[in-house]
Amino acid sequence: MNVNKFVSKKNILHLAISSAIMFSGLSLNAQRVEEQQFYNYGFESWVNEGSEEAEPAHWHSFMSASGTFNGLMSQQIEPSSSKRPGSSGNRSVRIFSKKKVGIVANGNMTTGRINAGSMSPDGGNNYNYTQRNSDYCTPMTVIPDSLTVWVAFRAKESDSYASVMTAIHGDVDLKQLSSGGYDPSNMVCATAKREYARTCASGNSLVWKRLSIPFTTASHNDPRYILTTFSTNSTPGGGDSGDEVFVDDIYLIYNPLLSVGDLNQNEYPFPADGSALKIEVSFNLDGTMSANNLNKAANQVIAQLSDADGNFDNPVEIGRVTTNESGVINATIPYSTEDGDAYRIRVVSTNYPMTSEDNGTDLYIYGSTGVEDYFLTDVNVYPNPASDFLKINSNNILREINIFSVDGRMVYSNNVNQCETTIDLSMFNKGTYIVRMILDNEVIVKRIIII
Repeated sequence: MNVNKFVSKKNILHLAISSAIMFSGLSLNAQRVEEQQFYNYGFESWVNEGSEEAEPAHWHSFMSASGTFNGLMSQQIEPSSSKRPGSSGNRSVRIFSKKKVGIVANGNMTTGRINAGSMSPDGGNNYNYTQRNSDYCTPMTVIPDSLTVWVAFRAKESDSYASVMTAIHGDVDLKQLSSGGYDPSNMVCATAKREYARTCASGNSLVWKRLSIPFTTASHNDPRYILTTFSTNSTPGGGDSGDEVFVDDIYLIYNPLLSVGDLNQNEYPFPADGSALKIEVSFNLDGTMSANNLNKAANQVIAQLSDADGNFDNPVEIGRVTTNESGVINATIPYSTEDGDAYRIRVVSTNYPMTSEDNGTDLYIYGSTGVEDYFLTDVNVYPNPASDFLKINSNNILREINIFSVDGRMVYSNNVNQCETTIDLSMFNKGTYIVRMILDNEVIVKRIIII
């Protein structure tokens, strides 16, 4: 019975990590949004912990090897309390080499199964492989953009190189050969490989390094499984006894895509009562915005408004939301927005900086500043710009006066019920404000500047 080996970040597959699920004949729509990941990618969960048979759940070592010489294998893997910088977990995995009958046996960990078929380190019968319909296979039906992982490689010699190798492949028991190739090679969909130098010398404190390894696509286009191997040396039998690799938080990256959704209308008049103009800006966001193995601030998606000509040289922020997924921004058009019929809206992100295309059609926004030319009532608001006070007088009775900041917050309100009034500006910050004056049969809106 094949145990589920990966999880979907956005729950597209709804996989239960504790259940045994048969993937034979699995057919999935390979969309980027699935963001399939290795299960136990933080190496927090272990099987047979405390015994010679201990292995990270869904990862395998010599202790579960097949092959003629599997009975001669010894433990070369164990849990470690060391962890990568910024990790919220409690442990990593330590892989270490040993010397046997004068030959260095490199430490080895894989999502598949090790076959120990030769006493020679580079023997053709020594390989790692996917064993379908068993615990030694990891289903993967999409191709990520890259693989990232934290490693600390402590080795005796400065010219030692450890390695990580990954192949996404089709419906076959693929072999990852000691030579570095794959069999059958025509069933490989994509590969990611990195050989890396020691990060610290033997006996020194661990130095962690985050690797980012892009996938290179191959000929086959029907992904079914992923086979990944970590080794203490890229050369079979290379390095020294006691060389060790610590591995933490392996994570697959899907390059993000960001776009603004369709707006439900093209014409946006400001409310007649002078209240804020609210609109909903939907956006689509797919991909890895906040990788679990990278310490980054929470991602924000920001809606921006162009100028009246559709130019984004100096965009105006109209709303933002903290998210890693598609959603809606409840945006506010500032009172200071001039009348215009060629506005555009776009969205940008902060965690993985992206800028979408604009909404694609011109927007007509009006009724904030241009309305003051059509008042029936003669109202004077002065001085403008103002600093200490503001006078307002009218030939009709002013019932109520409200003052708003340009982001829509009411900062002043007063029932007047007379034709003139004076407002003390000593408590106001410098900037642009909107004055809304309510009369018996009219609402008048004017813009002022406080200096």
